[in-house]
Amino acid sequence: MPRRAILTSQVMAGIPALVEQGLRKADIAEMLGCKESTLQVRCSIAGISLRGLKRIRLQTSGEVALSPTTLAGLRARASAMGCSETRLVGDLLEMIARDNLYDAVLDSAPLQPAE
Repeated sequence: MPRRAILTSQVMAGIPALVEQGLRKADIAEMLGCKESTLQVRCSIAGISLRGLKRIRLQTSGEVALSPTTLAGLRARASAMGCSETRLVGDLLEMIARDNLYDAVLDSAPLQPAE
């Protein structure tokens, strides 16, 4: 009995969206049920880049302070989505910046100066 193909053309067409969501090569291979090396070769042949989003590390002069309620909410939502709090916060900031949602998110309220 022949083995069922995993990396069909339909599956391959969805890989760029997974990369854009921030999934790494190992995560995608595990999700699809194939070896990482197989995924790499097939994507290379198909001209699909598995290089994720370029990440930058923000340099701050201090820590970001979150209330216990906010942190608990982030943890619960991240857990429900199957990702880390850090990943969720990064995705939220990415979307706010990309779609220029600052006023909508901040409800046009002026920010309080840092103490």
